[in-house]
Amino acid sequence: MKNVLIILMIILLSGSSCNATSDEKVNNGISAGKIISDINKGKAILVKGKIITDDLDFSQVKNIQVFNSSNQMVVIDVPVTFLDCIFMGKVLTNSMVENTSKNTGFRHSLTFEACDFRQEADFDNITVEGNVNFTGAIFRERAKFNNVTFKGRNNYFTAFTSEKYFSMQEASVRGAIDFFKGKVKGKISFQSTEFMGITRFSDLDCDGVSDFSLVRFRDDALFTYSNFTGDFRMANSSVQGRFDLNSVEFQANAFLSDSKFFGPVNFSKTSVKGKFDLSHSIFYANSPDFSEFVFLSPENIIISGAKIVYYDNLLPLKKN
Repeated sequence: MKNVLIILMIILLSGSSCNATSDEKVNNGISAGKIISDINKGKAILVKGKIITDDLDFSQVKNIQVFNSSNQMVVIDVPVTFLDCIFMGKVLTNSMVENTSKNTGFRHSLTFEACDFRQEADFDNITVEGNVNFTGAIFRERAKFNNVTFKGRNNYFTAFTSEKYFSMQEASVRGAIDFFKGKVKGKISFQSTEFMGITRFSDLDCDGVSDFSLVRFRDDALFTYSNFTGDFRMANSSVQGRFDLNSVEFQANAFLSDSKFFGPVNFSKTSVKGKFDLSHSIFYANSPDFSEFVFLSPENIIISGAKIVYYDNLLPLKKN
């Protein structure tokens, strides 16, 4: 009988503990509706260590500018900051209602530092006047930043993680942007994006295909110490500043054909296991640095049609 009472007490205590934990989680939650309501009231958003329990759709904010019958812009005129938060639902910034599209413009900074996105994060078509900060963010489903315009001086995706697919295509980044120590388990794409400031992809680790085709770097593009397990695609692109692709590991192919490099190019200490294609690319600041470049076979190095500008003449790139 005594043993039975002890067991019952343990069960009751365990139940109390579970209830306390459950209540704690509920108490730590905040609804998306509360956040949207605060924005509508003109309150700056600062949420720290909370669980956002449902879909957060910024396109539901009431401050709307109408451009025409089919295009509206939701204007968020307060800083938006989330620190160490978990988003259980989707995070959205655009919607379509009766053939009318609604996109979102943030007139101040936009921060999701160390946040965990459990569902899709769709930031397509946003405009941000201030700095953007997704440092330490974890995207567990698709992360979309297509056709965004970042106008701030500094933008951070430092040490971010993408577990499925990360896309920032046809975007305009007018300041510096940092993807240092990012981790991408699926495909990543920056196709047709324009980077106007220094762009840092150093120590980036990508398991899937990495697509930088048609990208325009108006300043330095830095990829030092990065690792690309899938194909690296950077055809038909241009780099105005320095292009550091040194100490990089290409586990598959690297395609940099039909591109233009206006600053110094550094491929030193880089290794490639597949093809390394520079065909028809043009180098405008002397020959690229290939010191200690490692490759499996000379046939894998493709430089047909590649040229170096020297005293206004185009000279063919030669294999050492």
